Amino acid sequence: MDLSSDIPESEELSFGKEATREPRRSAWLRKFSSPRRNSGVGKAFAAAVSVAVLLAGAAADARDERGQWPLPPPDGPWPATGTFLIHLCRDDSAATWEACEGGGATTDAERWVIEGTLASLPEVATYGRMTSEEALAIARQDWQIGYILTADLMRESYGGTLRPGDWRALLRTLAGLPGVGVPIAYRDDFWWGKADVSVALCPEVSLDRFARACEGRGRATEAERQAVLDRIREVRGIEKIYVEDPAHAAKVRDHLEWHGGRASYAKGPFDEFPETFYVKLADPGAAARIEKSVAGLAGVAVVAPVAAP
Repeated sequence: MDLSSDIPESEELSFGKEATREPRRSAWLRKFSSPRRNSGVGKAFAAAVSVAVLLAGAAADARDERGQWPLPPPDGPWPATGTFLIHLCRDDSAATWEACEGGGATTDAERWVIEGTLASLPEVATYGRMTSEEALAIARQDWQIGYILTADLMRESYGGTLRPGDWRALLRTLAGLPGVGVPIAYRDDFWWGKADVSVALCPEVSLDRFARACEGRGRATEAERQAVLDRIREVRGIEKIYVEDPAHAAKVRDHLEWHGGRASYAKGPFDEFPETFYVKLADPGAAARIEKSVAGLAGVAVVAPVAAP
């Protein structure tokens, strides 16, 4: 099955559109650039003025560009590649994974079969034994329970990356192998490669992951949103700022958790989804400056890096 059919079509969102600017050239610059001023001094002076005006124009354009921020989310691409995780059976995992009941821990012979199967599946790009931390990084992509998972729960796992293909058939194959507790796969996140830092604002309904900053207060107000944006704009080393509304955030969740085990988030309601600023950096050091700049501001839920596990 080709996953491209599951990838959401782009939609026009109500963020506004990036304004276009035509290059401007002042009348007095045209005067000094005129062919009638053909002396060496005149040409040198015209050249110097041209450079100065170009530099001033570049600075003005940079300020103008900042004034256009935030931008709407890009139209795409919506990735068709992904990551997967296989939880193996342990002596204490029967209560967690139904497939492990009565079987004890995965044996060496069962591992050999699992590895051979992974090597034979065309959708599997890379695979290997995961450390607890590596497995946790993949599992935390789960919107519902990822934030409560611990490294201890991730012991005894395989994981890796996936090419486009029939992932549902892949999961059925892996789930049927002895010693496998549960396999799971995620599409790559929409924002990977498009942004480096996210600043999530408080949603309408505060989930546990936002409880420390947002409990009992509701969605960030327009004034709070503007104050956070102003602080981010002031940070040097930023290339772009995007803003994602709750409806787009729900589409991103549906894309990532493509397997359809839950009802579509994109059908709403969107109370649990925050409005989020996604920041693309020109300078990696700006990430720490952004976090410091918005720390303690009302309406900020969490600042986090945007990166593949």
